[in-house]
Order: sequence, then C-alpha cells, then structure tokens
Amino acid sequence: AAVRWSALKRPERAMEKLARIYHGDPSRLLDVCRHSIIFKTVEELAECVEAILGDGDVRVVVVKNRLSGDYDASFSGGYRDVHLNLRMDTPAARELGIHLHVWELQLMLGCIAQLKTSGGHKRYVAFRNARGE
Repeated sequence: AAVRWSALKRPERAMEKLARIYHGDPSRLLDVCRHSIIFKTVEELAECVEAILGDGDVRVVVVKNRLSGDYDASFSGGYRDVHLNLRMDTPAARELGIHLHVWELQLMLGCIAQLKTSGGHKRYVAFRNARGE
C-alpha cells in the first residue's frame, strides 16, 4: 500500500462547499484534512478497514463504501473508494485538544488512483460543478 498525503482543502473550495452543500454549517465540513491510501487489491483494502475499525484509538465518524455493489456510482461520476471520516482519541490528542478534529481518509485501488491523477479529477470537478456540489 502507498500513502498519498494531500494538502489541506483550499479555502475557496471549503467556502464553496459550505454554501452549495452544507447551507453554511461548518460542522459538516469534514474533509479539510484528507489523505489517501492506495492498495493493489480489494483484499488489502479490506484488511486496512478491519484494522482501522479494530483500533481502540480511532473513532470512526462516517463510512461510505463506494466499492459496494449497492452504491450508485452515478452520484460520484463513476468514482469508487472507501471513504472514512475519523478522529484520533489518544491521551496525546486530548492533551493537544485535537481529539474532536475529524479528518478524511480515502482508501482506494491503484487502478482508480491512476485515473484520478491522469485528468480524472478534473473531469470529476466538472461533473460536481454541473450538479451544483
């Protein structure tokens, strides 16, 4: 597996998302800090999900399984991943006052990650903007 560290969400996109989707409620903006882990196989990805769910220091806030056969990929322009919103609840996080901070982790397959970096994300942004998201 490979970790892809992302920059913080741009303030312009955060404001756009607040206005378009969250009706001005900043408590719903959970992806300011986001990262990805890319896997070669679904089995590796599933093992990671199990490890996260079993970690006593991690609080899972949201799980979106966009790899599920029940997921309608037309809502994401065909994009697929397992999307997690997480909090770290350790003594160190509590001491720093960040134990309530929610961040996003995208678990994806390499074939999807490759499409995302080769112009696919630009197409997704156009799709999202057309939907007003």
